[in-house]
Amino acid sequence: MSVDWKTLSDLKAVKETLSEYHCTDGPKSCSYAPNSKMQLSSSKTDFKLGDTFSVKIQLFDEYKRRKTKGGDNVRVWMSEKSKEARAAGVVTDNKDGTYTGTLRALWTGSPKIEATIASRKENVDIFYRRYLDNYTLRNISARFESDGVKEETLCLPIPNIRGFTNVCNLTAENYGLPWYCGKPSHRKLLCYDLTGLRADSYQPTLFTSHEAKFFKQRLLHQNIPTAVAITVTAEQETVSLPSVPCNKTPLRKSWKASTPVGFFYKNSWKSLTCKNTIPADSKIYRECLKNRILWIHGDSTSRAWFLTLKERLGLKLVTEEWDNSKWYKQAVTMDKSWNITLMFVPHEYPFYHGFRFDKLAYNRATHAYLDDIPNTSRDIFLIHMYLHFNSFPPEVFRTHMQRIARSVKSLVARAPGVKVAIRGTHAFKGRKRIGFLDDCWMFIYDTIQRHAFKGLENNVLFLNNIDLTVATENDDQHPNSLLVDSLINHFMGSVCEGRE
Repeated sequence: MSVDWKTLSDLKAVKETLSEYHCTDGPKSCSYAPNSKMQLSSSKTDFKLGDTFSVKIQLFDEYKRRKTKGGDNVRVWMSEKSKEARAAGVVTDNKDGTYTGTLRALWTGSPKIEATIASRKENVDIFYRRYLDNYTLRNISARFESDGVKEETLCLPIPNIRGFTNVCNLTAENYGLPWYCGKPSHRKLLCYDLTGLRADSYQPTLFTSHEAKFFKQRLLHQNIPTAVAITVTAEQETVSLPSVPCNKTPLRKSWKASTPVGFFYKNSWKSLTCKNTIPADSKIYRECLKNRILWIHGDSTSRAWFLTLKERLGLKLVTEEWDNSKWYKQAVTMDKSWNITLMFVPHEYPFYHGFRFDKLAYNRATHAYLDDIPNTSRDIFLIHMYLHFNSFPPEVFRTHMQRIARSVKSLVARAPGVKVAIRGTHAFKGRKRIGFLDDCWMFIYDTIQRHAFKGLENNVLFLNNIDLTVATENDDQHPNSLLVDSLINHFMGSVCEGRE
């Protein structure tokens, strides 16, 4: 089995267990999708609409030897191109090299079932090895400057920074969330001479040549070749959809719903948890947001939501004009006639700004904004964290989500007019660089979010982004416009008054 984050109090607990999971004779003895197989669990290939069925997946290594242990991240979905239909399935690890994929016949026709090994247990274990040595897979550095003297040092969410005996504790500047940078060695430079932070233009190779072999592109996110075809029959085109409007559906249902929470049909997202009575119409969106502020907290994927809504609502920037598309400062747009304000707010550190230095103040913590909201507020908050944490151990993400949850708990108790939504993680395939961003933490982070907001399910909307992105085989770390538009519309249908 692979390392289970739930059993870990910290990274030290991993140190003695990693060696037994590593493929001793290299990546060829790890699970290899082209040699693996999938078949229906029964001989039946004809199903009725709404039936649940399963497939059995057997993994093999590159030597065509059957795998006998579990721990790999296997995914399954179904699709039918002619109907522009797609849906995600659930995978159960049987711990013996086999996996069971469970799916539901959601539309009539001839859907195809496919599966992939998204990430292998050994790759995740390699990440943990690097965390033990460096605590990060990708550097963030700080610049200190005074009287013409400049110096650049490394930063981490822990004070143990390689190469530095002394560190600058910037936790207070990061709104109480752990953040440390190496103290400059030059006698003229002090910690308060910090002028900016950035992602290093040069990122050192943290992986050994042996470890790098495990990240060759042909070994990652490759589909299992034995796709399965079925036939689904019924008098109607799709399964019956819910009749209760999303804005009247208890928020708890958004946290408790199991896969599939919906499916695509004719390239339109069909929710299985509620009925969306809000069409993707700019006038209706304006009516919903009239006299309100919509806060969009997060990263570049949140920026995509901001830009989409800005264009759809015809809003004008009231903050400074963007000098490039990769904007990482707070941005505000308004429509004065409707009294609508839309805000994009980058989350706190760790955050990668690119190669130019930006001020720490640009990344005011999400919880700090929440704590400042007055009791009479009717603001809407959309909160998302994910990609910028992938270079660090999951415990860093857990710390931030727990802190946000504390502020959300206080906010919804004292300001009953606000609405809060958490946008979950999503599937993607990375940037074809060894050890760079990948979605191997997707389900782990999803579980962390659910644990952090336990007890708040009646007050907070959860937007499941996993099912949409698994079903569509999303490739890029930034989901495409179909996925963004689909989730925005579901979000608006959940926070706005519906039209019967």
